Amino acid sequence: MPSLTQDGRAMTDLLDPPGTRASRETSSGDRPLRSLTLGAAAAGAGSALAVLVGCLGVALVGWFASDAGGHGTTRDALRVGADGWLLAQGAHLGLTTGGVAATITAIPLGLTLLSVYVAHRCGRWAARTSAVEDLRALLLGALVLSGVYALVSLVTALLASTQQAEMSLVGSFLGGFLVALVGGGSGLLRGCRGTVDWPALVPEALRAVALGAAAAVLLLAAASSLLVAVALVRDLGTAANVLSRLHADVSGGLLYTALVAAVAPNAVLLGGSYLLGPGFAVGTGTLVSPGAVTLGPVPAFPLLAALPAEGTQPAWLSALVVAPVLASVVGVVLMVRRHPAFTYNSGALRGLAAGVLGGVLVTVLVALAGGAVGPGRMADVGADLLDTVVSATVAMGVGGLFAGIGATWWSRRH
Repeated sequence: MPSLTQDGRAMTDLLDPPGTRASRETSSGDRPLRSLTLGAAAAGAGSALAVLVGCLGVALVGWFASDAGGHGTTRDALRVGADGWLLAQGAHLGLTTGGVAATITAIPLGLTLLSVYVAHRCGRWAARTSAVEDLRALLLGALVLSGVYALVSLVTALLASTQQAEMSLVGSFLGGFLVALVGGGSGLLRGCRGTVDWPALVPEALRAVALGAAAAVLLLAAASSLLVAVALVRDLGTAANVLSRLHADVSGGLLYTALVAAVAPNAVLLGGSYLLGPGFAVGTGTLVSPGAVTLGPVPAFPLLAALPAEGTQPAWLSALVVAPVLASVVGVVLMVRRHPAFTYNSGALRGLAAGVLGGVLVTVLVALAGGAVGPGRMADVGADLLDTVVSATVAMGVGGLFAGIGATWWSRRH
């Protein structure tokens, strides 16, 4: 009988698909797993608190290192750290100082990316250590993870708000929910690929277009990062002078480095708008573009040393607008290599769709990179979205169209 039982179990293992076999083993007690709802709730709370506690710790260290805690209290330092984390979730901060009101809406995208990454890792952990039965349970887990994360964001906004510095409660909840849905939801999908074959649920054409658009956006971001890095290195002395005027010691320099890292993705995305042609503003009445640069007084911030000199720009800088076209061309070529198109109509349509979608995604990211950073003229920082979306969709759409046709011709020939 023991051998018969073992043989029968082996036969069952051979007949069952992998997902069913894994579910059966977990239900039989070989490897008991928790409910995905509980795992998702733990992942939502853990991912939110992990980055929040880190921000609170940095704020405490900065407060004590600046003047040995001579100004303000520990609670004030904690409030600053909480405000920074909430801004990264997309909340708006209303400030009232000396009768002057200002609203800060700019998002430190570096901290936002960190929050998304931590939520992704926690969501992946929840999916791997919980029982995922089907796609419906996965969607429920994503909603639970995002809801718990958003609840932590809302409670933090309530505790951190004062009469002088008030966080938007609705923005805190919705922003936290969206950050967790993107990060945690993708982590859940990644962690349960052995149970739910979600790529099979998406048509191959849509997956190809999404891949081409994502590749084009990443390539444009890489080109923009190179542009910002070269511009900053060329004016590195100016950045050093800014730090020296701020009289920052070692701890202050480290804090400024952390702050620069938090807003570096904003600079990269605004650099992408520069490559597209329309450029961006660093205050009301300013313009930074390949054709002309108009600047007024700018804040003493090291990263702003990368801004070009004011006045008419060299003619060769106009050639930089070819970068979005090249990014779309390379992205679509990579798409066709991964998802071959065997007819010219299909290749052209996929290439055009990938380029246009990439242009829309770039515009959305550029919109997130801007916002108000202070009162007065600093309430206008960012790019003109209408000009950006037109330039991005036209340049990347044309590049994707020709790349789709060319890559299809190459694949048919070989």
